[in-house]
Amino acid sequence: MKEIKKNHSFRVLIPLFVSQTIGAFNDNGMKAMLPIMAAFQFGKASMDQTNQVVSILLILPFVVFAPWAGWVSDRFSKKDVVSLALLSQILGLGVLAGGLYLENLTVGLCGFFLLAVQSAFFSPGKKGILKELVGSDRLGMAVGWMEMLTMVGILGGAFVAAKYFDLLVPHYGGWGTGLILCVVAIGLALFSWILFIPTPRTEAPRAGSFQPRVVWSHWEDLSSLWKNRKLRAAALGDAWFWSVGSFFYLVLVKLSGEVIEGEVGMGTLYGYWFLLLGVGIMLGSLLVAYLNRGRVELGLTPIGAFLLPLAFILLYFVDPFDVLFEWGCLLLGFSGALFFVPLNGFLQDQAGESERGRILAASNLLTQISSIVLILFHAFLSNSMGLSAKEEILLMSIPASIIAMVTMKILLEDFFRALFHMGLRIFYRIKMDGMENFPSTGGVLLVSNHISYADPVFIGAAFSRKIRYLAYSGLAHSRVMRGVFALTQTVTVSPDRSLESIKRSVAKLKNGMPLCVFAEGGISRMGTIFPFKRGVLLLAKQSGVPILPVHLDGVWGSIFSMERGQFFRKWPISFPYRVSVRVGKLIDPNQAGSENVRSSVMDLGRLSFTDRLPSPIKIKDRIQDLFHSSPQAIFFTFQDGHSVTRGEIASFLRSGENIKSISPKCRSYLNAMRAIFQEEGGARKIWSSFLRLREIHLWDLAGFKFAIDSDLNPEWIFWSSFLGNREVLLGSQFIEVHNPKMKKVNAVQLTNGISTERNGLVSINFRSDAQLQGEVDELESGYKENTFGRLLPGLSYQHDPQFGVIGIDGVLDPISNIEGIDKDGFLYPK
Repeated sequence: MKEIKKNHSFRVLIPLFVSQTIGAFNDNGMKAMLPIMAAFQFGKASMDQTNQVVSILLILPFVVFAPWAGWVSDRFSKKDVVSLALLSQILGLGVLAGGLYLENLTVGLCGFFLLAVQSAFFSPGKKGILKELVGSDRLGMAVGWMEMLTMVGILGGAFVAAKYFDLLVPHYGGWGTGLILCVVAIGLALFSWILFIPTPRTEAPRAGSFQPRVVWSHWEDLSSLWKNRKLRAAALGDAWFWSVGSFFYLVLVKLSGEVIEGEVGMGTLYGYWFLLLGVGIMLGSLLVAYLNRGRVELGLTPIGAFLLPLAFILLYFVDPFDVLFEWGCLLLGFSGALFFVPLNGFLQDQAGESERGRILAASNLLTQISSIVLILFHAFLSNSMGLSAKEEILLMSIPASIIAMVTMKILLEDFFRALFHMGLRIFYRIKMDGMENFPSTGGVLLVSNHISYADPVFIGAAFSRKIRYLAYSGLAHSRVMRGVFALTQTVTVSPDRSLESIKRSVAKLKNGMPLCVFAEGGISRMGTIFPFKRGVLLLAKQSGVPILPVHLDGVWGSIFSMERGQFFRKWPISFPYRVSVRVGKLIDPNQAGSENVRSSVMDLGRLSFTDRLPSPIKIKDRIQDLFHSSPQAIFFTFQDGHSVTRGEIASFLRSGENIKSISPKCRSYLNAMRAIFQEEGGARKIWSSFLRLREIHLWDLAGFKFAIDSDLNPEWIFWSSFLGNREVLLGSQFIEVHNPKMKKVNAVQLTNGISTERNGLVSINFRSDAQLQGEVDELESGYKENTFGRLLPGLSYQHDPQFGVIGIDGVLDPISNIEGIDKDGFLYPK
């Protein structure tokens, strides 16, 4: 499916939003005015019948002219279609004004019918142009804004027209007041047409030329829509909301006549109720637009579906003049927006480029037919059954409850997905980069690092399409996890049935499903990226789909990671917690190897790490603040018991102030620390080196030591210790680092690693807490003899041809004594 190549700024939609809001305002202002004018001129008994006729006249053109409207929208530029439709408003309003001037209700109703015809052609054009202007990634938000403003226009027009009719009718009579309101609407229509003119022109999809069969083709379009299960369900849901809206409009107008005595005041009352309904829809649409950033979130629909019958029941049991009735109107509008806005966005996004106009026209046809059915149902309940307005409201809660249960059954996965994403919006801020590399259609294998239990949720929240996952079968032992895996269609992998799992995964990929694999085989307990399993590439090569490298950054530190030595049982470091999901360029499966895919993921991590570093000025300010932190606390302790405080170290680093009674060796370390701080860009190197050490499991331990003559230059460890409030013990052969907040151990582990002048700390070879206790786990192994450990976070590497690392400056930093990376991910010497 071809996507529109160039998308405009979201601001380009403002003229369209304003113009279509004015159109809805005019249509519904006239619709609200005619029944109360009839009640004033011919008596209250005629109000409900006139309202029914007006409602059907507003809907009928959408049934009769739906195929013409869809064909015109697909055949010509939607910019031209929308522009001409806005201009033709004036014709319908002009005829309506003529009928009011002649005091002829029949002529006025003919003008109203012409106004409805204009709306029938306007609707598919205004909806279809959204994706052409801003693309799929912002379509959900655009639909949210459009639907919100449409309802503001609908309900605002009804309120303003009804309110001003009551104010003006004592002075100008029913016909005269209606004429004044109609002339104002003509002025607004002219303004909306002029405002829309600067909107960029869109290309015509070049649908087929007009054929006589187009006249009845809307039934064929409806049949085509009906064959697509997903589009059919979305269209039915959309039709349900709008038909209920038509029904509820008639019921509230009728209710105002039941509770108001006389002919004046009914318009103000039901106009106020509609205004409350509009505020609820506006709030709901704003929430949908916020949650729909970069996606169409269908999980909000079942939430709205369950709130709708609750609102109906509340409206039935409370007095119309009670404040709870007002809250019921707000709840009804809010829940309605949650229900239909995501469905509308899904319908527009899933419809093909060349058929979108016909699909939307077919959906409109379904909506109008169902609306006519419910209008006739209201007429039957009111005229034949003699039910009151309140009784009709209670009756509607029954089908609303049934539809809520059906909706939840169909969209159960989307419902839980929406709940998770709403929670993420509260507790997390997810930054997304490189999403343009994610294909909008077709199968793709996402390969990501794995740092926490929440990684699938972070990835699911970042990508616009539903992502499926591979998971270890051992996790499915509990009933809850089996239910989760079944709901999310997760493929489980077991050692004894791996071939079957691969076949199922390949089938999903070939069927166009995005599949995510955490290629390390589990959650890293160390904070570093482990080697990737070779089976990942087998999936891509057998299915023939591209590989998409993905990196999760900032996750180490969330409560779902192993940071601070345990999962879950800790407070988050910050609120809201910031996480980034960065996506790289697609990799051809035939040219991919486990090493170059891992290297791509690590390079994405380096870019994300660099992006979240504060500016150089802010880093210097933070270091300066730490110079004043705990000045009396001990930093250096020597073997003879002599110590140096943090305040003394800070004074030397800041101004070179002499420290008495320290050895020449220690003084050389301090000089090296100060030299790094004073060089251009030094503070940034210091801070990034410190973050790399802080974001691995070693930082959670009570302490560690390293040999003075090792490849780890002490000044980098000292800087990290100073910034991280650690204490340093200087011995003759070893240097020990201790966490003063943890219980000291008699013997700390000996570590080794690599540091460079350009990047500071590069790798640390250390044992995890589990290894120190004799437990062996592949994903908790951070130590290997005769190596320098694994690369720290925020670094990537290359063989070009000599091995080197790449840090925050993006420059290759060759390391002469490193041969490369072994199969376990450790740096090994030459």
